[in-house]
Amino acid sequence: MPAEHTFLVGTPAFAGGVVLLSLLSSAKQRQVLEGSKRVNYRAGTVAFRPGVARVLLLDKGLARVYMSVRDGREATVAFVHPGNMVGARNVLRGSSSGKDPPLTYVQAVVDSTFTLLDLDHLRTLAATDIEVLSVIATHLAERVHYDLRLVAVRTLGTVTERLAYDLLDRACQSQLGDGRLEARATHEDLAFSIGSSREVVGRSLKQLRSAGIIETAPGRTRIHDPVRLAAVVRAFVN
Repeated sequence: MPAEHTFLVGTPAFAGGVVLLSLLSSAKQRQVLEGSKRVNYRAGTVAFRPGVARVLLLDKGLARVYMSVRDGREATVAFVHPGNMVGARNVLRGSSSGKDPPLTYVQAVVDSTFTLLDLDHLRTLAATDIEVLSVIATHLAERVHYDLRLVAVRTLGTVTERLAYDLLDRACQSQLGDGRLEARATHEDLAFSIGSSREVVGRSLKQLRSAGIIETAPGRTRIHDPVRLAAVVRAFVN
């Protein structure tokens, strides 16, 4: 039986992809969801690892896609918002034993709910139904566009947008270790990282603090509202 799902209407696009089910008729949505199940992940949990072919839809929450190399260094490559698919490339692989791109992980930044799709079933649909294949291709095209713009925010975004990305990236890495969504960096560290000055970074931190998004202490920034902080990054990439 498919997971219970609120079917979406319209065809909205957003940073990082499209609200995938909204691009399909109700009948096609039900076909895509056949054999699926809901899975919940606590904040800081890795929901998607290399070597395990999975396809997920984020129903609720916020997730981070990142890559990690053997020495432990990480790089955030995307923030995933509700409605988006994770692992779409697996659908287009010829073998059901195909593996995800090496070193790619997905982390739940806040308590999140995913729909785990039946990969073999979805591969069959994509191979026989042009409408389903077209929707997956649309999602992948939007992801390429988003990934390029996410790279650009590091140099072309406002100070606050660059700072929001930097804080989320640092805090998510910390969260994997001790569960605390906290960026460990001085004002000077942050300024050097985003190519600004301590004074300007201090003013941006004050604005985020006044909005209730973060809390600061010497050498540390606690993220109280990662969804709103991610929305600051989306302001550039939308």
